[in-house]
Amino acid sequence: MLRVVLATKDWTPFSGAGGWVSAVSQRESASLRFYEAAIWEEIDAVHLYAFTNEFDPHFGSGGSATSVEIIDNREKYAIGKVSGLPEGETEERSAFLREAFEDFAGILVGRHPNAQHHLMFSGYGGPTGDLFSGQLASADADAFLGTWASLLGRKLGAIDLGGPCNKGSYVDMANFCRHARYYVASDLGSGGFFVNEWDAPEHYETDAETQYHRILAESPTLEDALKARIELRRTLYEDAREDLTENRIQQSSYVYDCAAFPDFRQAFEAFLKQTDVAYPQWDLYDTLVTYDASPFLLDKFERIIVHSVDNRDFFEWTFRANGIISPLDLFYSIGR
Repeated sequence: MLRVVLATKDWTPFSGAGGWVSAVSQRESASLRFYEAAIWEEIDAVHLYAFTNEFDPHFGSGGSATSVEIIDNREKYAIGKVSGLPEGETEERSAFLREAFEDFAGILVGRHPNAQHHLMFSGYGGPTGDLFSGQLASADADAFLGTWASLLGRKLGAIDLGGPCNKGSYVDMANFCRHARYYVASDLGSGGFFVNEWDAPEHYETDAETQYHRILAESPTLEDALKARIELRRTLYEDAREDLTENRIQQSSYVYDCAAFPDFRQAFEAFLKQTDVAYPQWDLYDTLVTYDASPFLLDKFERIIVHSVDNRDFFEWTFRANGIISPLDLFYSIGR
């Protein structure tokens, strides 16, 4: 599993202890090997790390080590470095990141040619088909994932974007499902709530990075593992029921079967050519029902979603959300 982070200076300085490196408590097990890539904005570089279980992410906390010692403790685990990261959210930065991550994919495939390969990112998101909080534009994201799958000789196992907001979109699936068997995301904002009584053991019980080792070891199939992965979100919703209910915060998480998406896409685009969709809704299913889509098309939509969790039972939802955000631009480019 390649876990990617955008390391801004105000979050995790290059010479700082803790931060993103402490998010994964166990790097290796019989069922899973984590690799982590940091987009270091402070030093204009991208580094790929192969931390072991012996790595101490809190080394140097509280002033117990110098900046040089903290950097050396972390960087000895770097197995790939690419420098010269361009400024800002630009085409140049996106192209740079595409090439850097294509190099990293080559390293991972070389190390694990027979494994299921997964991608995970937990920063900000939006329904645009991009990756890494907009740092990797949709076309470059498509190229990077295509290179990774080509080097591997098969599709990735899963792309897990269950942390970012609004990545459960038609546009994202159109870009990512060509290269993965499954996709994990939400059509709503993720997070922004507080658990009833926070404590560390309960946190780790619902933390995907922690529980993935156990889930993969216990699950007979990848699909079963991903279903269990988003059930962690439901447990988290229960732990935060009071805040979610009081503030009426809608939450959901989905496992999408990428093999079902092309069939729906073909039927959906045929529907657009035949239907005058004057006012498409944010929610794709709502739009289909509003404009009298056939049961045939609705069934194809439903086949994409193989598992879902949400908090609809906490309060009456007012914002329609049924799993996939509409491709609003597509309605006008294909529709009449």
